[in-house]
Amino acid sequence: MNLRVRVSLTISLIGITCVLVMAYMLIDYKRKAIDQEIEAGTRVAIQLLQSILPTPLESAQGVDPLTSLTDYLTSVGRVRANEVRLYDSNNILLYESPPSEYKQGRWAPDWFTSLVAPEAGEVRLPFVEGSILITPDSSRSVLDAWDELWRFSLFILVFFLLLNFAVLLTLGHTLKPIKDIVSAMSQIEQGNYDVRLNSYRLPEFDAISQTFNRMTASLQDALIENVRLAKEEQQRLAAELELEQNRKFTQLIQVKLEEERRAIARELHDELGQCVTAIKTIGTAIASRGHDRQDATRQNAQTIVEVASHIYDVVHSMIRQLRPSALDHLGLDEAIGELVAQYRHQHPQLKISLSSGEGLNSFDENFNITVYRVVQECLTNAVKHADASDVNVTLVLRAGSPERLEIQVSDNGKGMDSESVESQRFGIVGIKERVQAVGGEVRFESDPCIGTSMLATLPLPQETP
Repeated sequence: MNLRVRVSLTISLIGITCVLVMAYMLIDYKRKAIDQEIEAGTRVAIQLLQSILPTPLESAQGVDPLTSLTDYLTSVGRVRANEVRLYDSNNILLYESPPSEYKQGRWAPDWFTSLVAPEAGEVRLPFVEGSILITPDSSRSVLDAWDELWRFSLFILVFFLLLNFAVLLTLGHTLKPIKDIVSAMSQIEQGNYDVRLNSYRLPEFDAISQTFNRMTASLQDALIENVRLAKEEQQRLAAELELEQNRKFTQLIQVKLEEERRAIARELHDELGQCVTAIKTIGTAIASRGHDRQDATRQNAQTIVEVASHIYDVVHSMIRQLRPSALDHLGLDEAIGELVAQYRHQHPQLKISLSSGEGLNSFDENFNITVYRVVQECLTNAVKHADASDVNVTLVLRAGSPERLEIQVSDNGKGMDSESVESQRFGIVGIKERVQAVGGEVRFESDPCIGTSMLATLPLPQETP
């Protein structure tokens, strides 16, 4: 249903409602007016007929009152809107007023008559020789009211028909730009954002046209911007995918590297360690022979023992660097403690403080080795590059979603200038790669007057069901 039909129906409904309301008001007004008119006419008829009724004195003088009344009523005819009937003392009808000649033969509809006609009762005027019956007749007044209502309804009907016709013509001419607007919106729906509307004479449609043109221009700009953002998002997703692949590849490399280190450490411990131990045992046996008096031989044997001991210490140091055995036997907390103790022993001039919380021994091997290598690399940098005298190592578990482990290593060294950053480049990159490989974040802060601080945040590994 289009707008023109809707407006036409609305006007028609309003017109019908107005006609009904006005008809009700007119019917109510006519009902009251007819009631007053009939009542007044009846009152006048009663007064008139009462004035001509014969008195008892006239009846006693022998004058025939019924004949004179009949002649008078015949000459008078109808008394306003009343029917008059004359009866003798035996209730025999002597006279009846003639029917009204006004709009004779026409009658209002029964339903309208029942709405408008008043409920007026008959009035009987008795006298000695008979009685006069007065019956109010409102049929002519009701017919007048019906004719007025019919003419009024016909006028209103013609008026609203003309009004509807005028409104349809006006709307048809006024709403003509809507077709252009709908066509333009259909083109936008199909993806054509270059469409524009012309200017219109009506200010309302002209405002719609200007707003539509601004909207399509904005949509076109937004589409271009969305295409650009989509490309950037696609590039970002590709970069993130590549970064994720690199992270997994780095993690795989770290795992394989640790496996190779573990295998090398095992070979060094099992093969080279046993050989060095055998050499040291043989040298000790040669040097301890009491009957051998060749000082040169004993001295050479002692030298073999010292060199073998040194090789043994070097091998065990290499084994600890390659694969800390404490991780396999004691857990992360004890392994970090052993690492710090080792650096204290190797560098007595360096004061190292360790603070670790509880719950560090429940992680998997990959997570443990990552934490261990990060702390190890920070201690190595503090010893080799920072010239620090004080190092603080802190490991703290943080609750949240997800749970995480914070590693903070700070020293009071000379900080990281451009030269020291270049010398520590591979160590810093190694720390970042290890932390990022497990999905963590790392931040370095350095000041030549304060030192260097490293803060790494590692999300705890999720337990597999």
